[in-house]
Amino acid sequence: MSTLSATNRSRQKVLGYPVDVVDEARALEVIESAWENHRSLHIVTLNAEMVVAAQQDSELDRIIRHAHLIIPDGAGVVWAVRLSGEHIERLPGIELAAAALDHAARYDKRVALIGGKNAVLRKLVDDLPVRHKGLDIVAWHDGYFTADEAESIVDEIAQQDPDLVLIALGVPKQEYFIDRWAHLFPRAVLIGVGGSFDVWAGEIKRAPKIMRDLHLEWLYRLAVEPWRIKRMGVSLPNFGFQVLQDRLRGTSGKPKNSGRDGEKNGR
Repeated sequence: MSTLSATNRSRQKVLGYPVDVVDEARALEVIESAWENHRSLHIVTLNAEMVVAAQQDSELDRIIRHAHLIIPDGAGVVWAVRLSGEHIERLPGIELAAAALDHAARYDKRVALIGGKNAVLRKLVDDLPVRHKGLDIVAWHDGYFTADEAESIVDEIAQQDPDLVLIALGVPKQEYFIDRWAHLFPRAVLIGVGGSFDVWAGEIKRAPKIMRDLHLEWLYRLAVEPWRIKRMGVSLPNFGFQVLQDRLRGTSGKPKNSGRDGEKNGR
C-alpha cells in the first residue's frame, strides 16, 4: 500500500468534506512518497471558511473533494472532527509549506513560487535559500497577471520542471489555478499557501505562539485585519451552526453541493 493510500484510509468528514488525520511528519511522508514515485500531489489546506465557500461553489467543491491530501489547517475543522470523537491536531498550511521547503532543500528538489507581490517574491528568492540552506528556486512569478497571460507564464515555469510549487493567490483563486494547470506539473507537489509569502517576507506577522497553540489564530487575524469581519462574521457562525446541527442529528452532514466524494490517487 502506498503512503498516500494509507493516509486516505484515515480520512474523516467535516460537513461531508474529507479531511486527512495527519500530523506534519505524516504529511511530509506523503510528499516524499510523491517525489519518490514521480507523481503529482495536490494538497488542500482546509478551514471553516473554505468549507462554507465550497458549499456555494460547485467548482471549489469538486476541487477539494479530488485533492490528494486535505490537511486540517483551520481550528474550526479540528473542532468539528474532535466532536465526532476522533483525535486530530491542527496542521497549519504555512507550517507544512515551510517544512516542505526544508525537505526540498535536503533532497535537492526544485522549487517554484507563484503569487504575491513582486517585491515580496524578490525578497523570498534571496531569503529562502538562506533560511532553507541549499534551496533551489528555479522559477517564480508574482500574482499580478491576467487570465490571458497565465498560459505563457505557467508554460515558462513548467519548463523548469519544479518538484514543489507553492501558489499564493488566496482562496479560491489558488485552487482554481492548481486545478487548471496541474497537468503541466505531472511530478510536482502543489500547495495553495494563501498569505504565507507575506508572512515569510515579514510583511505580515503571524499570531503569537500562545494564540496559535490555543487555536485562536483566526481571532488574531481578525483583530489585525478587521476587514475580514465581512466574510468571517458570516462563514464562521454558519460553519459552527451546521456542525452542531449535524452532531445533534448524529450524522456527518452533507454539503449543499452533493458532488461525488471521490478521492483521486492520480491525475
